[in-house]
Amino acid sequence: MTFPNTVRYNFGMKNWTSKDIKSLREKYNLSQYALSNLLGVSGNYIYLLEKGVRKPSKTVKILLSRIEEELKERRGR
Repeated sequence: MTFPNTVRYNFGMKNWTSKDIKSLREKYNLSQYALSNLLGVSGNYIYLLEKGVRKPSKTVKILLSRIEEELKERRGR
């Protein structure tokens, strides 16, 4: 059954590691605070993710993947 007004995300969810998160942030010259604002989380949470103390939830992984795509598109323009 399909629902006509639903949004489907067809991108694959990357298994984000602490190194991946830091690499993404540095690649696009984002501070931890700037990335936290894009994700809607605290700056301290980004710090903990990058140190490997916390692991990103499924929701955060999806948001990171979407943000990465958006940043790639913006850079390509």
